[in-house]
Amino acid sequence: MDAAKLFMNSIVLIEDNLPLQQVTEILLAANGYAVASFASGPPALEMIAASPPDLILCDIALQGMDGYEILRRVREMKAGIEIPFLFLSALTERDHVRKGMDLGADDYLTKPISSASLLAAVRTRIDRSISLQGLVEHKFQQYQKQKLLSLPHEVLTPLNGILGGVAILREEIDSRDAGVRECLEIIESSAERLEKTLLKYLHYLELKSGLFPSCKRRTDVDAGLVVASVSTKMAREAEREGDLVLHTQEVCVPCGECLENVLAEVVSNAFKFSEAGSKVEVRMAMEPERVRITCRDEGVGMTEEEIAAIGPFVQFHRKRREQQGLGLGLAICRELVKCEECSLQIRLAEPGLIVKLSLPGNAATR
Repeated sequence: MDAAKLFMNSIVLIEDNLPLQQVTEILLAANGYAVASFASGPPALEMIAASPPDLILCDIALQGMDGYEILRRVREMKAGIEIPFLFLSALTERDHVRKGMDLGADDYLTKPISSASLLAAVRTRIDRSISLQGLVEHKFQQYQKQKLLSLPHEVLTPLNGILGGVAILREEIDSRDAGVRECLEIIESSAERLEKTLLKYLHYLELKSGLFPSCKRRTDVDAGLVVASVSTKMAREAEREGDLVLHTQEVCVPCGECLENVLAEVVSNAFKFSEAGSKVEVRMAMEPERVRITCRDEGVGMTEEEIAAIGPFVQFHRKRREQQGLGLGLAICRELVKCEECSLQIRLAEPGLIVKLSLPGNAATR
């Protein structure tokens, strides 16, 4: 099939009158349609099931399986419910027309029919089908987006209530109630962990839905400041500020959100999967019209197989390493950089792991 046919509307023609089949196929092909012709129902149904066309044009009085049976079987297919189905038949009696329409045919064309009328009917039904599919897709996306927008409120509001209640109780209890205070700290710690996990899960759902841009461009930011700020924050949270080695420079990048989110996950993982006292190095380097941020640790690393298997809800050696969470971090990173301008590479080091983030950027002169 040549490249032009990839953009054609496809039609399955089922007609056992071979001269009429050939004339109809030539007419449709000459007007820009990709036509697959059949003289009987079974092979046509096999193709329809494997590769649903944009329209089916079918005779009724066929040998063996008639057009009514073909229509019934098409409508039983999951993919065949919405395919426009046109009968093209010499049977003009009212009962035949009514039966075809009752079975779910979209139109009933009677032979002989002019080329202009046939083409008009085909074009009208395909255009209407495309419009309806677009409307359904639009409504579905609106519904999905509404669910995703309302979900954080429904999930996080109760959590905020728990954390707020804990804060009030902590102020009310006597300092001598060490046991109660310890219980409150456990509740607070668990609620904060749950909140963090849920936020990460919701973020992943947003990215996978396709309803929210994975890379939101904004005013240029100084990548050096972002790298220094995010890396230092992750080191502080891991209580390993002395293990962080930073090499930054002043570089402008437009993908500030990609940089912040991806770097936070990557550097956090570097501290999480390496021993205290070992170095975590975050280095920036300029390439032609690009900036590369590399994070290297001296931790447990990953095998080539594990790197290839990175995905949502995938964790390696969870029990041995006492991991928490859902394993969404690197999966989110990969979703965030799914654009033409950004890339993320993960490879083995000896020891540890090297993660490289490449972004568009230009050296700043301030």
